[in-house]
Amino acid sequence: MLNTATYLPKLKVFEGSVSYMYLDTTGNVTVGVGKMLPNAAAAQKLGFVRRPDPLAKPPVLPGTATADEIKADYDNVKKQSSGKLFTYYKQFTKLDLPDSAIDTLLKADVTQFTTSVTATFPDFATYPNEACAAIFDMAYNLGIGKLTSQFPTFCKAVKEKDWTTASKECNRIGISDDRNTWTKAQFDAAAAAAKPAGKDGG
Repeated sequence: MLNTATYLPKLKVFEGSVSYMYLDTTGNVTVGVGKMLPNAAAAQKLGFVRRPDPLAKPPVLPGTATADEIKADYDNVKKQSSGKLFTYYKQFTKLDLPDSAIDTLLKADVTQFTTSVTATFPDFATYPNEACAAIFDMAYNLGIGKLTSQFPTFCKAVKEKDWTTASKECNRIGISDDRNTWTKAQFDAAAAAAKPAGKDGG
C-alpha cells in the first residue's frame, strides 16, 4: 500500500509547494502542491493568511485573510498571462497558504486520488510500498487518462505485478531526470524484493 509518510514529502519536492496563487502552464489558478482552484469560491474555502508588510502604508499585519482579500488575489492572478515561472505571480498576491494548510490539502487530494488509482489497478493496496509510490507518482503527474492511454505496456505490467517491465516502461518525457530515476528505482526495489518469493511476479 502507499506509505504517505515517506511519499508525500517526495511528492512535494517533485511537484513543488507554492504558498501563493499562481497560474499553471495551462492558465489555471493553482496553489500548494498543484491544487487547481476553479474559481474564487474554491480559494475562499482555504485558510489563506496575510503576508506581513511592515513597510506598507498602513503596515500589513499578519492575520487570517478575508473573503474579499482572497478574491482580490485570485482575480489579480487570473488576469495575468500564463506560461511564466510560478515565482513571477507572487508580485500579484498579498496572501499565503500556511504549510500546515498545504499539507492538509495535499493529504485530502492524495486520499481522493488513491480511489481513482485503485479503480484502474484493483490490487493497488496489495502492491509493495515502493511500487505503490511509483505508480501513484506517475498517475498524479500524468493524470489517470494519460497514464492508461499513453503507457499501455506499463499498465499491463503493473496489473501483472511485473515490476521489472514496469521499471523499463515508466520513463516520462518533460519531467526531471531525478524524478524518472527515483520512479525507476522504486520499481527495481519492488522487483528485487519479489524475486525470492518466486518468478511469477516478474
